[in-house]
Amino acid sequence: MNSVIRMLEIKRELLIQELKVAQGEAHSRILEGKRELDTAILWLKKIEILQLHNPNDYIFTKLPETKTTFSEYKIVETLESDDPKDWQEVKLTNEDEELWLYEGDWVLKSKK
Repeated sequence: MNSVIRMLEIKRELLIQELKVAQGEAHSRILEGKRELDTAILWLKKIEILQLHNPNDYIFTKLPETKTTFSEYKIVETLESDDPKDWQEVKLTNEDEELWLYEGDWVLKSKK
């Protein structure tokens, strides 16, 4: 993945040089291309950090609309029980901040 990221970063630098001299519609077109490359580079770096593999190895699911406006989703460990009284909530955190799941959030599940 490093070689692809590096290739995109080189292309991004070329677009930055073009932006310095471009005007009008050409400037807008080049700027949009640079923004798209910025996004692609950020995504690829995140994928690399998370050590994700081929996208075909994952299931992507968007959380559905909740029944009430203020509902949220929770992830629980079932502790091998079908009785919800036995389940324990799994607290999700990012940089020591608790994460809450709401409708429209995405869940990524490995197929392996």
